[in-house]
Amino acid sequence: MLWLLLSSLAFADLPDRPDPPKSLTGQCSKVFALTKGQPLPSELSADISFANCSAVAVPLSDYADLLATEKWGVATYKIARIEISSLEMERDWYKNRLEDELKPKPWLDRPSTQRWLGRVETIVIVGVVTAGLGSTYYYSSGAGR
Repeated sequence: MLWLLLSSLAFADLPDRPDPPKSLTGQCSKVFALTKGQPLPSELSADISFANCSAVAVPLSDYADLLATEKWGVATYKIARIEISSLEMERDWYKNRLEDELKPKPWLDRPSTQRWLGRVETIVIVGVVTAGLGSTYYYSSGAGR
């Protein structure tokens, strides 16, 4: 089961990071710092009753968390890309190795050929040793004189 999961990850590709949204009409042209107890910047509001542009005031801790999450997401994305490319290389290596194993071997390198050559070699060696021992016995007993 784990193998299926890992192999599916090797064939999968990470989705691309989404593009930032397009600018909306009426939004503020830059970022404004709002400080507690200080008046609003004139670009944001000329008077207290109406805003000159659309914006969202986000607490600083939430904004810092969003920036940290974005940084973490980018780093995770890069690591995932590296791991996926590593899995793809490993998959390709095993695929090439399997293809090499499945190719027919030359006649002399086949195990059955090696066994038969070993059998023939054994018969030849036993025959030579037997002939040598037989001739030694024949000539040492005086029968060959």
